[in-house]
Amino acid sequence: MRFDSSSTGFRALSLSRGKFPLVSGAVIAVTLLAGCSGAGGREGSGVDSVDKSTGTAEKGESGSGDGADAKVDDSEAGRPQLRMDTSAVEEVRMSQGYFRCLKEHGVKVGKMGSKLEGGDPELLAWPNGDMAVDHPEAEKKCLGKKPLQPPETDPKKNPDYMSDYADWIQCMNAKGLKVDPLPNGEGWNFKAGTTPPRNADQISQECMIEAFSE
Repeated sequence: MRFDSSSTGFRALSLSRGKFPLVSGAVIAVTLLAGCSGAGGREGSGVDSVDKSTGTAEKGESGSGDGADAKVDDSEAGRPQLRMDTSAVEEVRMSQGYFRCLKEHGVKVGKMGSKLEGGDPELLAWPNGDMAVDHPEAEKKCLGKKPLQPPETDPKKNPDYMSDYADWIQCMNAKGLKVDPLPNGEGWNFKAGTTPPRNADQISQECMIEAFSE
């Protein structure tokens, strides 16, 4: 999940750490109850949970066995799938095809350089702006290469999204990452006048996993 210091923790809640239209970016970016525990009452949601020790997804017991929930939207077929525990480096690597496509269609895309610790400085980086708004034609042509956000953080796939989102915001604030939520769970901004801690990315991801996991 990519998030930049000027705006949100969601890409279009990326694990983009830009605006999570819930969002990469190296999402770059979209809590919580005391103790940062996930919201209860999740039985029957059919949303995959993440084993906090392994980061692997496992189907809830309430998932139907008829395969109905295994259908994939044609627009998502073949796209890289991010997990909630996907690292920033992994996300950038998985996004290279998308970045190259954007660049080929006229979007200004630079290299990571020293911006990503542990990453290859020659890797392409997330371009500035909202591609769907600023470069709609390029976004449309390259969407098939853009990594999918974790299903748990997709409002269309998680019926408990807003509750989980509130938990995420609460958890980050409780752990010292002072943020303000955006309307409709679209992401978050750093609170005005605050300096994000050095481990802001770690706090955001840990709280997201706790909040959105069953």
